[in-house]
Amino acid sequence: MRLFRDLEMAIFYNDDATKIKMNEEWLGGQIKNRPILDAQGDPLMLSMNFMGIPVEFSRDVEDFELKCGD
Repeated sequence: MRLFRDLEMAIFYNDDATKIKMNEEWLGGQIKNRPILDAQGDPLMLSMNFMGIPVEFSRDVEDFELKCGD
């Protein structure tokens, strides 16, 4: 299983990504294991965008999948 760090690196190396298809349960598990904190150390609220890319939650993927050009 891929980790949250893998998602960050996939986005970093894929400039053409226009959407992230993500499994919500996978994301919940990742946040539990590695909470995302802001500069003050408080939990960061995730929106439907991650690193400027729209997120679509789906059970069709095990963890995440980057989409290009959709």
